[in-house]
Amino acid sequence: MSEHITEKAKKRVFASPYFVMVVLMLGVFMMGLDMYIFSPALVTIVGYFNTSYTWVAWTMTIYLLVSTAIMPLAGKLSDVFGRKRIFIAGVAVFTIGSVLSSLSWNIYSLIIFRAVQAVGAGIILPAALAAMSSSAPPDKLGKTMSGLMAMSTLAMIIGPAIGGYVIQNFGWRVIFYINVPIGILAILLALMIKESYGSVKHHIDVIGASLLAGGLAVFLLGLVRLETLPFTDITVFPLLVAGLLLGILFVQYEKHATEPILDVRLMFRGDILSLNLGFMMLFFCLVGVITYVPSFAQLVLHMGVLDSGALLMPLSISLFIFGLVGGVLVDKFGAKSVLVIWSIIRCIGFAGLTYCVTDSLSLAIMLFVIGVGVGGGTSVFTVALLSRTPGTEKGVSSAILMTFKGIGGIVGPVVGGYFLNQAQMQTETYSQAFSNIFLSTIAATIIGLVLIAYFVISTRKTSKPIASAPQIGVKQ
Repeated sequence: MSEHITEKAKKRVFASPYFVMVVLMLGVFMMGLDMYIFSPALVTIVGYFNTSYTWVAWTMTIYLLVSTAIMPLAGKLSDVFGRKRIFIAGVAVFTIGSVLSSLSWNIYSLIIFRAVQAVGAGIILPAALAAMSSSAPPDKLGKTMSGLMAMSTLAMIIGPAIGGYVIQNFGWRVIFYINVPIGILAILLALMIKESYGSVKHHIDVIGASLLAGGLAVFLLGLVRLETLPFTDITVFPLLVAGLLLGILFVQYEKHATEPILDVRLMFRGDILSLNLGFMMLFFCLVGVITYVPSFAQLVLHMGVLDSGALLMPLSISLFIFGLVGGVLVDKFGAKSVLVIWSIIRCIGFAGLTYCVTDSLSLAIMLFVIGVGVGGGTSVFTVALLSRTPGTEKGVSSAILMTFKGIGGIVGPVVGGYFLNQAQMQTETYSQAFSNIFLSTIAATIIGLVLIAYFVISTRKTSKPIASAPQIGVKQ
């Protein structure tokens, strides 16, 4: 009798959305931590392999390109073959990539093994979001999703410090070993949670997947190169055009595919598209600020390197705290009103960053306000999108949302890099360059607010997703 009760208690624990959240947190945290503990190692790797910073920068670039390009396919795979199964596969690939990266013998092998890591990273996040959405009831989705998304912020807060300490005391290779026990633990715990599916058809649209991944990779590579090269450069313009052409071919092909990898009708539906574009604008602003605020503090406010880096701490803290608060509020008040409130706070923060910063204190205050608006709104976008997505397509929908996030995170630094290049060529001062960078964040935030207003207005009469197939089934 007692054994039967114990077995039932175990099943209740493993089926709990909070247990699922903790398991998925491990994978998301491992992925985020790796990114932030690796960045302090770049200078060390330049000397270790006796190579150029350009080649070392490719270890970051290839990670960003591959992980972003593979997300839509990973989302579809999770819908077809099971969210738990694909999540475990992603964690396993990432862990193997980490071990291989630690064994790199030159910069070229490190770049290749970082690409292996990126494949795992591109699988983990969409599978985790879809698994969380299928496990949590509607009244707990905000809390669990915000807890999941907060792991990336926590990694951003502690990652650089851990990375610096490990590199200084144990060497750069050890930073990859940190992922191994986390990955193994995540896999073992993930085996205990229930499986969830989106589709009963085990068919993958290979041609559509190739067009989508190829188009994204080529276009994003063009954007990355645009940061340091002019638009007319032979290695920039053709890549952007090729990426757009592949994107057009993908859309036309998917319209006639018997089982498309992506429901184009759903993706271009006004409410879904507005959320994706709004999320892209949010990360355009956030990554641009994280990238260039330390340089602004040094070049315009004449602060030291250590102090300029520490200025990001108010942003990190508010991102983490209000990321959790945002999830609680969306469960209580709904996504629409909460999205509008956080967007208005972001507008205030970025406007203050542009017009009100005169010293380190005012900069720290504005960064804190930006963190409130961004942190509070991040998980709300995910909840709003998945609540309006058919159960059969939650994996691919969350993947597309993360893809738009990645595009915004690439475009933000590219725009900032353009203005700073103008300052380096002495066509404008650094003060003017940073002013233009911050003005671009205001413009993007206002566009984001308009997109959210459109979402709220367009969904006043409808609250349910348009179902293209039966809702999610859950299997043991």
